[in-house]
Amino acid sequence: MKRIRLMRLCSLLMIFYLCLSTALVSAQENRTIKGVVKSSEDSQPLPGVSVSAVGSSSAGTMTDKDGQFQIVVEKSVNTLLFRSIGMNSKEVSIQNNQTLEVVLTPSTQSLNDVVVVGYGTQKKSLVTGAIASLRAKDLDISGLMRADQALQGRAAGVSVMMNSGQPGSGVSIRIRGIGTNGSNDPLLIVDGYPVNDLEGVNPRDIETMEVLKDAASAAIYGARGANGVVIVTTKKGKAGQYRVNYDYYYGIQNVRKYIDVLDATQYARIQNEAYFNSNLPLPFSSDEIAKMGAGTNWQKEVSYNNAPIQSHQASLSGGSDRSTFNSSFSYFSQDGTLAKGKSNFERYTGRINTEQKFLDGLLTTGVNLNFANVKRAAITSNAGNAGPILSAINMDPVTPVMKDDGTFAISRYVSQEIVNPIARIYYSNGASGYTRLIGDAFGELQILKDLKLRSTIGYTFQYDQGSNYTPIYYLNSTNFTLASGASKSAAETKTLNFENTLTYGKTIQKNTFSILVGNTIRKGQTSNVSASKNGLLYDDPAFAYLDLAKDNTSAAASGGAGHSAFLSYFGRLNYDYDGRFMATASFRADGSYNFGSNNKFGYFPSISAGWNVSKEHFMENETWLNNLKLRASWGQTGNDNIGEYSFVSTISTYARNYYWGANTQMVGASPSKISNPDLKWETSEQTNIGFDADFLNNFNATFDVYSKKTKDLLLTPPIPLYVGNGAPSTNGAAVVNKGIELSLGYKKDFGKLNINLNVNGAYNFNKVTEVGNATGFIVGSDASNQMQGVTRMQVGYPMGYFWLYAMDGIFQNQSEIDKYVGPTGAKIQPNAVPGDIRYKDLNGDGVIDSKDRSNMGSPHPKYNYGFNLTMRYANFDLNVFFNGLAGNKIFNSLHRWDLPTANYPIEILNRWHGEGTSNTYPRVAAGDANGNFTNPSDFFLEDGSYLRLKNVALGYTIKNLSKYKINNIRLYATGTNLFVLTKYTGFDPEVSGTALGIGIDRGVYPQPRTFIFGASIGF
Repeated sequence: MKRIRLMRLCSLLMIFYLCLSTALVSAQENRTIKGVVKSSEDSQPLPGVSVSAVGSSSAGTMTDKDGQFQIVVEKSVNTLLFRSIGMNSKEVSIQNNQTLEVVLTPSTQSLNDVVVVGYGTQKKSLVTGAIASLRAKDLDISGLMRADQALQGRAAGVSVMMNSGQPGSGVSIRIRGIGTNGSNDPLLIVDGYPVNDLEGVNPRDIETMEVLKDAASAAIYGARGANGVVIVTTKKGKAGQYRVNYDYYYGIQNVRKYIDVLDATQYARIQNEAYFNSNLPLPFSSDEIAKMGAGTNWQKEVSYNNAPIQSHQASLSGGSDRSTFNSSFSYFSQDGTLAKGKSNFERYTGRINTEQKFLDGLLTTGVNLNFANVKRAAITSNAGNAGPILSAINMDPVTPVMKDDGTFAISRYVSQEIVNPIARIYYSNGASGYTRLIGDAFGELQILKDLKLRSTIGYTFQYDQGSNYTPIYYLNSTNFTLASGASKSAAETKTLNFENTLTYGKTIQKNTFSILVGNTIRKGQTSNVSASKNGLLYDDPAFAYLDLAKDNTSAAASGGAGHSAFLSYFGRLNYDYDGRFMATASFRADGSYNFGSNNKFGYFPSISAGWNVSKEHFMENETWLNNLKLRASWGQTGNDNIGEYSFVSTISTYARNYYWGANTQMVGASPSKISNPDLKWETSEQTNIGFDADFLNNFNATFDVYSKKTKDLLLTPPIPLYVGNGAPSTNGAAVVNKGIELSLGYKKDFGKLNINLNVNGAYNFNKVTEVGNATGFIVGSDASNQMQGVTRMQVGYPMGYFWLYAMDGIFQNQSEIDKYVGPTGAKIQPNAVPGDIRYKDLNGDGVIDSKDRSNMGSPHPKYNYGFNLTMRYANFDLNVFFNGLAGNKIFNSLHRWDLPTANYPIEILNRWHGEGTSNTYPRVAAGDANGNFTNPSDFFLEDGSYLRLKNVALGYTIKNLSKYKINNIRLYATGTNLFVLTKYTGFDPEVSGTALGIGIDRGVYPQPRTFIFGASIGF
């Protein structure tokens, strides 16, 4: 018995030993790997990422809400696989690592999986229209002053120009060319609510921006979609994630380029030559010239070197499964690079978005609130003959800034509008600003499983105010005041928007369709008042109050009020079969107060179709092609942004006073013009064909070709004077835009190096096809008081083309002048002398007159393009962004050639000063009988093409700070507007303007070169 017990005990000990040995061996062969997984876009932790061992059947794990994971793997395992929906899968070596930080990048396909369209969202793979999308990472541009600047160079077919480099200046967005002689601004939608601009939107608040370019996409907005639509969606809170972020940057700005003009010595010599050529006494002696040196550099005198720019941005977001929120606050300030203290901008913004779910998710409600407060001071720019910018360019360099007695110097040589620019700035005292509140609330009820009702009510209130103080000053004999004065202005705008949509969606086997119907009611009210008065008791801007002005004879006041109303009904049908064949049709009926009683409503249909070729069976073996979708669309949109009360004959009291009896003056009133009850919508009809493709796993491409025809543009036809009234507004012009757009993208990981490259380009052809008035053309804009009507709108030419005389070189001698004769043998230019410009007699009648002016070029670029490269390596990130335009002309009206004593550009050194010396620049003279510098000719026209290094940003992210409750800290430096390659001799080739005034540079405030340094922290 004892022997048996002993054997059993030995057996148990053996079994225990074997089990223990196995456990020890297993423990020695396994190891534990820990780490965190983050997104490459914002370095935020990624919850729910699948983590598994490559080549092992052992169980995997998932990252927790903080992106943390822990996995036990066999010793033989060398690689972990990380997978997450919407992100590129990634294999990471663990040969020598026990703690990992893994960064996943969004996949190309899933990044664009959902697109915001009008009144909803749609899968990118099912979209049949032409839509350009930007995500938060595209908008994460350090130093971005306005949200709409992010579109520049980043969306094919979207041309974005800065209106000015002055702080707080807006932008001009043109989608697929110029389609009207009125407003070409696109419709802007923020969180479903229409707004006038994006100035009050903090760029860091934006989640996505979509640009609806074709009519099929924009037709759901009907009468407001003819110029395209930009849809902005701001960030929302996410359940279970409470995040605090703060970003601060500070930078300096300087004038990127000064215009080369003559220094004092060069100026004096040129003036002597001009007077000599005119047989007049020379204004400067040799001794005076020898002592002059460089003289006053007026452009540098008016500059503010290292002008500051700064921004504070803070946000807090989070929530639960039933309630989420996102809130933010920002402060931005910028001083101008010109006119220190008189050109600046300050903006405060606040936003809060909330969303709540009730009844187990059947009812969703939310509120979006946005507050903006803006203050600005500005100097006159791009205003023809006036302003300190033009004075700085044209003021003679001989005159000093100040006289010996400490007062401002006055030029003995230049007169009229050209004055001491420092004095002009000193005496400028104007400011303006506004406070804006936009709020909307919505409720969304899931009535049935497939039926959803959404109602939204929104309200906008904006209060604008402005003030100006005019002191007593004397700048020259034509620029002075005898009394100080003050002026004030105020305006209120109120808008109410009420919207309802009903959506039904159903899938039956392989057939999926959704139906949207809705209506919009929009009402608005405006009012304004202004007053001015002279004779202030104190010549001090601190006391510039109207009640302190005592000159009652100078008192003036005015005001006005207006209202608007808009009613719409719309519907859309989406259908797709098995994700392969898609079709969309929409229809909208809009009624607007802007149109006559016979055409209150406009009707705008659209239809589009698509084919996902890559989902066909015959494409299954084409592994190189990941996705291919063909698209085609047709639709109509409208434009009601034509100005208020254009159809009606309003009553005016301006300049209509009359006398009753001998001495009693009465206020008169009469109709301002003939009414037109038939006035109707401007209608744009557009056809689009394109494709979207993903190929070779890392490449993507989007291509579109379009034809856009806009008709019924507004005109004011000339009528006989005996009618005794103003001409009515009528529909009678048409424009066509045709173009091609291409976007290419490449994204790939090379170990720790991630590369994302995007290139886009577009070509647009613009031509006027109808002008239905008696003259067959519309006179455009003036370059200055001396050069008027330099642009035109005429059939067969681009909108606002440059209508100028054609230069045919320089007369080198008297013989050439004598031989340049017309049919009768008379001299064509009898006032010319050697060194003057020879103009082409295009109609051959022997006379140079307006009949010889012709199309000398278009202000609209034929091509626009952008190049965006983002690279990330370990903790570093680098972004380089170029953009450019080509094929456009600029009318350079910066120089006062009509004033012979104004300063000249440096190019005048290449002037004609003897036979054979120049065939480009004419002689200088104290008079200009030939009109060399007063005739609007292509002498003033320059190539406006450019390539701009818009932005370079370098950042470093400090990670692994979770033990401090910090997600990351990022340090960055950015340079903006670093260089521009262009032939244009002005400050900057980016010269925007109205439809008939774009491309005329009258002294646009130069865009600054900016360097900023900043830091952001996320908790």
